[in-house]
Amino acid sequence: MTLVFRSVIVALLTTSFLTGSGAAFAAEGSGGLPHPQTWLNWIQALEIGGEPLLHSSAALAFAWSVVAALFLACLAFAGTRHLSLRPRGLQTLLEMLVGGLRDLVVGIMGPRGADFVPFIGSLFMYIACMNLMGLVPGFMAPTSNLNVTAGLAVCVFLVVQFYGIRENGVGYLKHFITGVPTQFPYVLLAPLIFVIHLIGEFFRPVTLAIRLFGNLMAEEMIVLILIGLVAGLARHGIPLPIQLPNMVLGLLVAIVQAAVFAILATVYLDGVVRHAESLS
Repeated sequence: MTLVFRSVIVALLTTSFLTGSGAAFAAEGSGGLPHPQTWLNWIQALEIGGEPLLHSSAALAFAWSVVAALFLACLAFAGTRHLSLRPRGLQTLLEMLVGGLRDLVVGIMGPRGADFVPFIGSLFMYIACMNLMGLVPGFMAPTSNLNVTAGLAVCVFLVVQFYGIRENGVGYLKHFITGVPTQFPYVLLAPLIFVIHLIGEFFRPVTLAIRLFGNLMAEEMIVLILIGLVAGLARHGIPLPIQLPNMVLGLLVAIVQAAVFAILATVYLDGVVRHAESLS
């Protein structure tokens, strides 16, 4: 249990760093975007060498992603600080969560999936936490920014390619031309098939990033619009919290989208692991 959560903390901080890398690169071209009104907006007044510390919505989203990572790290530490054979309270909740994630990953990948539980579990908890933050007044869902979801998708892409090469060696590249006959003239199609498969491989992280970003951005925009309507009605003496049903639905969306991202990442990893087993 302790080993799992130590791995989770390391993976969370690593993922947060990679997420921030994408946000930092994107910050240059998004300086004109408006910043959501959140509790961290005061950081925008800070300057380093005469330059603002945060000068884009991407950088602000990265700041909130760090908050999410630190919160989960503290939660993991608090839940594993006094381990007991008869768990209570937070330890019980964390053990149920880890057990459920383990069953999910092993159910998809088989026994080998146990090795990837810390990474997939970290992705799920990290993304779920960032999604849920958008439902708290004064907070921001970092995943409603495309730069953050792109950083997460790049992290998954790099891990998949790393294990693809580690499990298969240089032979991993052969799967990009799988199915091409070796007879002439069909073998001449190999370069074209290789390029097509390579493009498909690169589009995997693109679809991961856009799916998560689109759902969270849409959910946040709807809530903001409904809150604006509530404010307008309140000025006319009609206090009607019409945004609450959508916020309740947002709880489900936050968890489902985190699960979808984690499951797809598991499926991508399963593809390279099973390919290696089929060759052995």
